[in-house]
Amino acid sequence: MSLYFEWRKSCGCRVPCNCDAQPRGMEPRYYFNQSDEMLGIEADTPTQAIELKVKTHFPNEVVKLDAMIEAFILTENNPAYSFIVEFSLLRETTPLTSESFALINQFGQNDCEKTIINTTKIIWTDIIPLPGTYTYYLEVNHITLPNQNIASVEVQDRSLTAIAFPSTKQKPAIKE
Repeated sequence: MSLYFEWRKSCGCRVPCNCDAQPRGMEPRYYFNQSDEMLGIEADTPTQAIELKVKTHFPNEVVKLDAMIEAFILTENNPAYSFIVEFSLLRETTPLTSESFALINQFGQNDCEKTIINTTKIIWTDIIPLPGTYTYYLEVNHITLPNQNIASVEVQDRSLTAIAFPSTKQKPAIKE
């Protein structure tokens, strides 16, 4: 019979750490959400593709955001086509940034549908003015054009990640 003892500090760490000098509430926090389900995007209707809730503990806390989304655009059986797909990153209802994918006045083979695939990445740093829980959204909008000849716009693989970096000059407002 053997006895197994595991050494832990009072903070719960098994290895030497600086939890006494820098409490866990002061460490960066990682958040993520991802999906691989196919989602159809209606024309001229901004559609929420993915969301992520982030909790901050300090005024003016820095949140680094990374978003990725894969779009599939299917043309009709017409050689001429045009489209604009806009990807927007929002905090609650506040737009932070956007990226567009567009092909205007394109011409392809006759009597042939075309599939255009694009992966868009958005990186943004947000500064949150007050502590609280905030929701970030990645929104997709298919903007219609005259004689666009687009059969469908869909998104599939998409992800949204965030790292919240607390200020080292302040004490946590809310203890985890």
